[in-house]
Amino acid sequence: MLLRKIINTGCLIMMLVFISCTSSSLREMPDSVTGYKPIYASSNEALKTVYTKTAQPTVKAGKIYVTGNLLFQVEQDSGIHVINIADRANPVKMGFIQSAMCREVAVKNGYVYTNNLADLVVVDISNINNVQIKSRIENVFPDLILQSPPALNNGQTTYFECPDPAKGVVIGWQQTTVNKPKCWK
Repeated sequence: MLLRKIINTGCLIMMLVFISCTSSSLREMPDSVTGYKPIYASSNEALKTVYTKTAQPTVKAGKIYVTGNLLFQVEQDSGIHVINIADRANPVKMGFIQSAMCREVAVKNGYVYTNNLADLVVVDISNINNVQIKSRIENVFPDLILQSPPALNNGQTTYFECPDPAKGVVIGWQQTTVNKPKCWK
């Protein structure tokens, strides 16, 4: 029985060693390359606030949800546009719901369901000028946190500085020269 445990433990260690060897040891990494470095939030708590602000320009349009005469359009990574579409030929932006890392939206019974960072939040929109978080479930969307930069359109390898969780939440990426990159996609 003891011999079997030793053999199983030895096999497990060998598998872990094999798995931990990435193709970086086989890949020739550049000394210096145009890539990305993470931009970290200065305060994680500040990012957990959801609030209304004046209408904002649409820059990175995302998903939409229509209910009645209101259209809710995600502005990827920053929030939700609230648009009055009563006159379909002349939509009017009413405001903007700020929510860090926003990617999702659904609306039901006077509540917006969206993500704030990796959390699911339910937002009371009965007063669209003063929205209130009614509930939060943490870490429902862990894959929505920006742990890698956008891929290049030409299909080439994208090099970047590996995110460091000790520095905070990654809220964006800045294109720059990366020396001896350890991360790529």
